[in-house]
Amino acid sequence: MPEIGQHIEMTGELAEVVKHLYSINTADDFQTISQHLSPSLEIILVFNLGAPVRISFGDQVFEEKKIEKLGVIGPLKKMLNYEVLPGTDIIVAAFNPNGFYRLFQIPLDQMQNEVVYDPDELLGISGFTELWQMLKTLPNRQSQADLLIEYGNTFIKEADVESQPLLEGVQDLQNTFYQPSKAIAVDTDLSTRTIQMRFQKYLGFSTKELTRFLRFKQVIAFIQKQEHSVDWLAVVDEFGYHDQSHLIKDFRHYLSTTPRKFVQDFLGKEFCVSKPPQNGLH
Repeated sequence: MPEIGQHIEMTGELAEVVKHLYSINTADDFQTISQHLSPSLEIILVFNLGAPVRISFGDQVFEEKKIEKLGVIGPLKKMLNYEVLPGTDIIVAAFNPNGFYRLFQIPLDQMQNEVVYDPDELLGISGFTELWQMLKTLPNRQSQADLLIEYGNTFIKEADVESQPLLEGVQDLQNTFYQPSKAIAVDTDLSTRTIQMRFQKYLGFSTKELTRFLRFKQVIAFIQKQEHSVDWLAVVDEFGYHDQSHLIKDFRHYLSTTPRKFVQDFLGKEFCVSKPPQNGLH
């Protein structure tokens, strides 16, 4: 299936906060489809300039959850399902780890999973509604992206010093599956509990959740590269699962399906994985 969206890369200081913008703009004769976004542990900010878009998580059907104009979702710990309609007009800002906190100064442990937040209600302002209205008046996607980048650069905050060891710990985890909290605690002369609390505050997840997710993300990448059938026993062995039931548990946790049904129902179809950021995190 052809790609329906495009990435708009970030440059300068804002690239430390926003990984990229993702744009979807469909024609009026587009045939409605459902897209499935793999979990990423990222927070996304959605500007919907078209008709309301219904969303759901995991194996939920489309019901009352939808994005009318603005929506903040995340950290994404379950597969996100969303409809792409005729005349869809959406811009999504995907945040780097700690990026959402740097821009909004909202502790992520206060946010609930599988909830769509209004950013103005989160901040107690009306600025995002005004920004949405300004975006509606602009003639093309580039001018809209330029406006979002200008706003982002205006409100970006310096990273808290105490968050830096967490980001370094995330980078160290890319090809391993151990929990970094003890190592970070030793390096910073802080308690493991303090490190865990800071992970929840700045990133929105624990080190245990992070290591589990990173392994699962590598499993998905491995499966996507297979040209023929998948050797599930080899996957179990390669990625350190106890057995096949352990692997199935992760598929159910993140995607609400089994490994074989994932290959049958999603792989190569309307399933996408969040693009890696330029700075190497995730």
